[in-house]
Amino acid sequence: MKKVLKDKFPEWTVKDLKLEMDLIVGDDSDSLFSCNLLEEMTDGKWKINYFYDFENFHRHEETELMTIGVDMAFAKNTRCFDNHITQQYINSPKNHYMANPNLVYNITTGKPYHKKYPFSTLMLIMALYDIPMPKSDIGKDIILAVDSAHKGHYATSKYFKDIHTTWLERLGFTELIDRLNKNNDSYYKRIQKGLNLNGKISINKEGFLESDIKFDKLQPYFDWEITLPNKQFQLFKKYNRCGQNINKKMPERSQLISLAYTNNDYVSFTTK
Repeated sequence: MKKVLKDKFPEWTVKDLKLEMDLIVGDDSDSLFSCNLLEEMTDGKWKINYFYDFENFHRHEETELMTIGVDMAFAKNTRCFDNHITQQYINSPKNHYMANPNLVYNITTGKPYHKKYPFSTLMLIMALYDIPMPKSDIGKDIILAVDSAHKGHYATSKYFKDIHTTWLERLGFTELIDRLNKNNDSYYKRIQKGLNLNGKISINKEGFLESDIKFDKLQPYFDWEITLPNKQFQLFKKYNRCGQNINKKMPERSQLISLAYTNNDYVSFTTK
C-alpha cells in the first residue's frame, strides 16, 4: 500500500497489533477470510468472539477486550475495517476509528459515488499489512473473486476501468492487472459459483456458525487457515435491520449501530 494512504489510517491499526482484541465476524466470506488472516498475523491476539449478521449480535464469551468489526461500518467510536461508503456528505458524521479508504479520500454518495474503493475488505487488510498475494494464479483469481473485487475491471466505460486500476496502484497490487487482462467477468463468476464464495454464514440452533462455502477447496490456495470458528455463540443483543432511499428521514445518529451506503441513492443500516 502506498505510504500516503497507509499513514492516514487510524493509529490503532498499527499500535494495537500486540494487544488482545475481540474480532466481530460478519455473514460473508470477505469478513470471515479477513478475520482468519487477522488471527493469523497477530498470533491469535485478535480472535473471533462475536458474530454480527447486521441484525443480531452473538457472543462466544464475555470479555473486557476492545472489539474490532471486520467488513462492517459501525456508526461511531468502534474500531472496524470496512470498504463501504459511510457518509452522504463531506460534513456528515463519521467514525474516526474506522479503517476505510473511502474516508481517506473523502468519497461520499455525492462526491462522486462511482470513485469509491472497489475491492474487498480482505484486499484492504492485505495491502495495509503488506501481506503478499498467493503465489499461484488461481489463488490470485480467488482473491479477486471475493466480494466481486474483479468487477470494475470489466466496466464498459474505460473511465470506470481506470478508477479500478488506480485503486490497484494505491494498494500496491498492480500484479493483478495481468490476471484481470487474461480473464473476464464470466470466469470470476464461475469461481464464485464453484467455491460458493457468495454463500452466507449463519448460526444454527446449537449456536455454531455454518456455511456452504467450499473451505476444503479454498484452503490449498491460501497461506493462512480459512475456516469457521469452532465456537458456540449465544444471542447477545438484538437490533433492527433497515434499508431505504437516502432521501427518506434517517433515525437519530445515537440510534444507529452500523450504516453503509450500498448505492448512490440507497442506505442500509441497523438501529437500536
